[in-house]
Order: sequence, then C-alpha cells, then structure tokens
Amino acid sequence: MNHRLDRINSEIQKSIADIIANRVKNPHITEMVSVLRVDTAKDLKTAKVYVSIYGDEHRCEITFNALTSCAGFIRHELSVDFKELRVVPQLTFIRDTSQAYSEKINAILEGLKND
Repeated sequence: MNHRLDRINSEIQKSIADIIANRVKNPHITEMVSVLRVDTAKDLKTAKVYVSIYGDEHRCEITFNALTSCAGFIRHELSVDFKELRVVPQLTFIRDTSQAYSEKINAILEGLKND
C-alpha cells in the first residue's frame, strides 16, 4: 500500500469513529463501538470498515444492524469532512468478532485447567 492510501485510511477511521460517537442519532446504537481498521480500495470507491462492538450478543447484533443501516448517513458526513476527496467511498461494515472468540477460548481453557 502506498503512503497516501495509508493516510486516507487513518483519517477516514478517525472520522467514522467521531461520526458514530457524536453525529449518529440512531437509538439502536447503544453498545460501545470501536472502529478498528479501514481498508479503502485504490480507486477510493469502496471501503471496508472493521468494527468491534462490546456488550451482550443480542444488543451487539442490533447495534451492528443499525450501524449498517446508517452507512449512507455516515458516508454523507464523510463527504462533509473530506471535501478535498473527489470520491467518498461506499462503506461496507464488517464486524470483528475476534474479541468474543478470544474470550470463549479463554473460558474453555480455564474450564479445562480447573478440571
């Protein structure tokens, strides 16, 4: 990846985190959401946004669905923040479940250790 794309990914990540925390008014986004990484295509037409959502599984699923439905609003807000970009990428949100998987494995290992 080139340096320009790395900078764009980093700035988009910061901006999306700010938009979710401060500008999205969807009442279904109640859990804590972290934007882990953004991978933007070289032509800047698409971007994969990796998010981690903390909380119980049912509420996390509701929050993720609400976040996905707000993608158009978030893209619009990005266009306000990044007026210098000719194209603002279409956003695809991907839920990172590695934290939950890690906790599940640790619980299994603790259970084996206690036996």
